[in-house]
Amino acid sequence: MKAYIVETARRIDPFGEHPGDCLIANSRLSEIRAEVLQNLGMEVRRVPDAAQVVDADEHIIMGASLFFTRELVKEFIDRSRKLKACTTCAIKPGLVTLHTLTATQDVKTTADRVEYDLHYIAPGSMREERVPVVIEPEQFSQILPMPEHIRGPQEYRIPITDTFVIQVDHWANLWAANIATLLAGASRLMKSPKLSLLWLALRARSANKWRILHQVNRIGKNCDIHPTAYIEGSTIGNNVMIGAGSVIRLSVIGDGTATGSNVTIESSVLGEECSIDSGCGAFCSVLYPRTVSSSRLIFTSLCGRDTFIADGSGMADFRLDGKPVIVSKDGVSINTGVLALGSCIGHGVYLGAASILAPGTVIPCGLRIIPERDLIISKVNPDGTIPGHRLIPARRPPRGRGPSAQVSIDQG
Repeated sequence: MKAYIVETARRIDPFGEHPGDCLIANSRLSEIRAEVLQNLGMEVRRVPDAAQVVDADEHIIMGASLFFTRELVKEFIDRSRKLKACTTCAIKPGLVTLHTLTATQDVKTTADRVEYDLHYIAPGSMREERVPVVIEPEQFSQILPMPEHIRGPQEYRIPITDTFVIQVDHWANLWAANIATLLAGASRLMKSPKLSLLWLALRARSANKWRILHQVNRIGKNCDIHPTAYIEGSTIGNNVMIGAGSVIRLSVIGDGTATGSNVTIESSVLGEECSIDSGCGAFCSVLYPRTVSSSRLIFTSLCGRDTFIADGSGMADFRLDGKPVIVSKDGVSINTGVLALGSCIGHGVYLGAASILAPGTVIPCGLRIIPERDLIISKVNPDGTIPGHRLIPARRPPRGRGPSAQVSIDQG
């Protein structure tokens, strides 16, 4: 059986890269897709246009921006074969489609399904009308504890599934594909046979889920991991350094990455040769190779390669008015439908101290950003005043100090 991949001219902003060249869990999308299809016994062929596909045998046709799991493709093909018809892959709307940000994908959406650029062509038929095969992707979900004044009247749930498809048409889809891949690993573990789970519990000498997750880590060669660091359900590359008291949970850490002490990396992907300073971390974020971060915590964001995030900078992922995050695509504002989504910085971007990005913001490649001059203390006048800042009297002069010690900077 052949799988035809139809090329696309789309490039993912701000990187300017073809979707197939974008990184998901530190591998190129095109490589992951080819591995999945070959594992299912398919021969992969690339074509410039779907109209050029002439094949009387059964085959599938898909767009070059498509990312999916093996489980999704297998279920789609199995169900299509039973129908003995030409079909289109569709997903039932719900948590999965919401959190994979279908609003930013070039997909067809109706009340009962979301249709993707993935099609099955039955033997002997090439141009028949295609029947939608609607797949229910939801398997498990995790409640994210959050007060009602933040989340609204409904519980905030994160889907955990190994059956999903995403068209990477936007940086937000690329971010979602990375996070969904991490959660797919958790889903596969939760679906494991009882004997396998029992064996893991015996190895952990506990039925506690966190101790069991500790048993499924994959650690590369020549790593320097402090004995007080704790790693759960994660993949660690070669030559990785992890400092004292650090926690790595449900994450992928690329070769040559180094973290300081008390670093927290949760549900995130770090590329090769990243550097995370002590006391810093990332939550549900994707850091491309050679990212350097001194930021306390990067939330639900995507950082291109060779970036620098300074101490005191921030990438906000929540609007104070409680509305869903808005992003831009091809010059059009799009409501993502999600309450939590950070920002995206391009390759080679430096964020100076006190640089704050609003949710959904995109920074083009190569920019180096610092606040306005009046917000940075670079000069103190002879009389003790500081441009752009107010001074207030101290409560009491420190002992043994002159009058100049009686003022302090007003940060309000």
